[in-house]
Amino acid sequence: MYGTWLGLAAQASQRVGNESWTLRRGEQVTLRAAQAEDGAAMRGMVEGLSRESRYFRFLTGGRVADGIVEGLVRAGADGVALVVTAPGADGGTEAVIANGQFVVTGHGTAEFAVLVADAWQGQGLGRRLIARLLQLAQAAGVRCMRGDVLSENRRMLAILRGLGFSCRRNPEDSYLHEATLALGAAAANIATRMPADWAAAG
Repeated sequence: MYGTWLGLAAQASQRVGNESWTLRRGEQVTLRAAQAEDGAAMRGMVEGLSRESRYFRFLTGGRVADGIVEGLVRAGADGVALVVTAPGADGGTEAVIANGQFVVTGHGTAEFAVLVADAWQGQGLGRRLIARLLQLAQAAGVRCMRGDVLSENRRMLAILRGLGFSCRRNPEDSYLHEATLALGAAAANIATRMPADWAAAG
């Protein structure tokens, strides 16, 4: 049965379409499925993170290993990986400015994580990525989405609570909060928690 969820996750990943919209600041951005070719752009994004953002996502303020960065753009059969891109400074090569992914870890359960470049935080990208991941996870038959968040990452905890997640301190590690959401009606109605342009984006 576990293999069924893996197959459905792969199918959900293949169904990811491009969604473009304009941010409040006026920039045009696009959410799409991550591709292996995004590796260099992803490395550039990770290298440009502040020490705090790098620590919040990877639990290290130093250089992130190549294998971890490659994993951000390679979903595999057991998950989905998304990126948000924006036109590069030269107007040509697009830049990766945010990333989100989930991986099926057990029967009906998936773990997720998101990352937004410092200069693009506060624009709703994290919420949009999480909402899209929830919709794709539900389509793959996932029943529960969970993630670990550093307790000091108050912004992310607030975002998750706003999307309906239950966030509680990990009894075995006071530095972490465990965020969980039972899918179903919660994921189906997630669009009601998003800005008005969510439904219109395409």
